[in-house]
Amino acid sequence: MRPQVLEEGRMTAEVLFICHANVCRSRLMEHEFRAAERTVGPERWRSSSAGVAAAAGHPPCEEVLLLAAASPLGARPRRADRGAVQLDRDLLQKAGLVITATRAERAEVALLDPTMRSRTFTLREAVALAHIEPLSAPAQMDANADDVLAAFAESLDRHRGSVRVEEMSPRRRWPRRRGGATDLDLDIADAHNRRPRDHHRVLGVVQAQSRALHGQLSLFAGHREPLAT
Repeated sequence: MRPQVLEEGRMTAEVLFICHANVCRSRLMEHEFRAAERTVGPERWRSSSAGVAAAAGHPPCEEVLLLAAASPLGARPRRADRGAVQLDRDLLQKAGLVITATRAERAEVALLDPTMRSRTFTLREAVALAHIEPLSAPAQMDANADDVLAAFAESLDRHRGSVRVEEMSPRRRWPRRRGGATDLDLDIADAHNRRPRDHHRVLGVVQAQSRALHGQLSLFAGHREPLAT
């Protein structure tokens, strides 16, 4: 069953995407999530992005702009080429779900506003947690987007720790082949200033994981079964 569409003009909940500088990874997360939303109808969940160490107004990565221009939305949305935004507590408090590129940014969020810990996940972490077992919205929940997003974050938080993190030394930022299905690198490393091949690979991961997150959230909103205890 597809989620009920909210009435036109009604405020929607917000997913905030965060990386270091808000010129590459988080900007593409925001765009891909929005593109996925618009391909299925009116936006139920807004998306925005920021950086923990952003230079306000700095232009986005050219590769991200090229990917945005080639998206299913057609012409590049105006938000895709706005300047970088510095993360602050006001932005965090407007978000029902916070998604970061790495655990380092996740830790920065917790330092800035400890109350956001239970709603903050790395992108790979959120996708992995939702994939462990299908999450479903409470039976009594209506189509209110804010409530759905809050319940989704709560479900992810309850499953936190269910994936084993692949330990990486500070000197080894690019993971080896994983040894088992339960091992997972929860970070999407910054490849903005690396070789073009590495940069393209990372952006491909960002695209795939952002679309997966949107699909899982949409599936969650469409379910009407009680959450497992």
